[in-house]
Amino acid sequence: MKTVVTDLDGTILNNGELSQKTIAVFHKFQENNRLVLATGRNLKSAEKVYKQFKMEQYQRGALILVNGLEMYDFHDQEFISLNSFQQKDIRRIIRVAYLLLFRMTIVGEDERIQYPCMYDQIYYFLRYIIKHKPMKSFQKQALPHHIQKIELGGTICFNFFYKLLKICLSRYEIVKVNQYWIEILPKGTNKNNMLSHYLEKYQITEDQLFVFGDGENDVAMLKNHIHSYAPENAMKEAKEAAHFQCSSCQNDGVASIIEKLK
Repeated sequence: MKTVVTDLDGTILNNGELSQKTIAVFHKFQENNRLVLATGRNLKSAEKVYKQFKMEQYQRGALILVNGLEMYDFHDQEFISLNSFQQKDIRRIIRVAYLLLFRMTIVGEDERIQYPCMYDQIYYFLRYIIKHKPMKSFQKQALPHHIQKIELGGTICFNFFYKLLKICLSRYEIVKVNQYWIEILPKGTNKNNMLSHYLEKYQITEDQLFVFGDGENDVAMLKNHIHSYAPENAMKEAKEAAHFQCSSCQNDGVASIIEKLK
């Protein structure tokens, strides 16, 4: 039995959507094999995709969620959830990200909260001073009790501030998911660590494992497994970590590789 582990956004999803070819190929593959979706999304956000693949029906695969913070096994309904952020961690991350002008999204189990950004506040203040247009009100919302991750984007000098962010918040896991999108998780949280648990659980060998990913959050699992692929549209870090390349998500690259598996 073969096992395919694949990222979603930018790997098999093109602008958030699956092609009919990918859906058909993955259905056929699951008749005799395992499918694992390894994503930065949480369970609620990944629901549309795993339902399109009918993973609940096949009961052979699993979901690695929130970049390895959680895992759900369809075969035996095992659910693993690692420790998430404490409130003091959240306050520190928000303070640093705010000073570095990042736009922030706080992601909980059932909600996503946009947090005020210094960049926007400066913009509306200058607009008020120069053009005398009304100031926009920025109200802080109550944070979710259980925070899974923090997403950042939209700052000026993105790469420079990304480097500063990694220095200031070195005690956390910080990954660039795409060119202008960063995710912050508790230290040690990554897809490959949770994948290792799954591989050990089912005694899956390297010759039966095929891994696909396009972002910095996929680097560890691409680097550590022999049959690893990055699509043509992947970030440079993912391409360097992967042992092979496939066509882009726009051209159903992952599905084309899976079709050839015997």
